[in-house]
Amino acid sequence: MKLQFDINGTTLDAEFSVSDNQAQLRLTDQTHEAFVSQPEPGLLVLHLNQRVYRCTVERSPSGATEIVVNGQRIPVAVYDKKRLRGNAAAGAGSGGRVTLTAPMPGKIVRVLLAAGAEVAAQQGVLIVEAMKMQNEVQSPRAGQVVEIRVSEGQTVNAGEVLAVIE
Repeated sequence: MKLQFDINGTTLDAEFSVSDNQAQLRLTDQTHEAFVSQPEPGLLVLHLNQRVYRCTVERSPSGATEIVVNGQRIPVAVYDKKRLRGNAAAGAGSGGRVTLTAPMPGKIVRVLLAAGAEVAAQQGVLIVEAMKMQNEVQSPRAGQVVEIRVSEGQTVNAGEVLAVIE
C-alpha cells in the first residue's frame, strides 16, 4: 500500500507491505525489511538490521499521534495515499462530509470517538487491525463525527465506510 508519512514536519512517500510477520517499507530508493511480532496488545517488536525496536502508538495530550520507539517519542501521522485522494474528492478541504474508509480488510479493535464528538485534523477516530498491525484511521480535517458505522470487534472489508465527519 502507498503511504504518506508526516514525521516532525517532514513528508515522506513510501510503499508498505506485510506478509507472514515480514514487513517491507520502501522509501525513495531504499527498501527496509523487518520481522514484526506483537507479543502483547499495543506493543510491536521489530527486528531490523540486527537491532530490536520496541514500538507503541500513543496519543499526546494535544491529541497528536506519537510512536514511541525504544522510549523515544516521535510525532507522526500516516496517511493511505489512495484514501487521501478519495477524501480530497469528497470535500476534505471544504465544509462537506468526509467518509473514513477501511484502508484494508481487518478488525475494528478500538473506536476512539463517538458520534457527536468534535474531531481535530489528523486525529484518530478508529483503529483497524490487519495482519497483526494496528492502523489508526484519522480524520483528514477538523469537524464533528456525524456517524460511526462500526463497533469494536467487527470485521470490515477494504473500502468499507467506517465513519462520517462533517
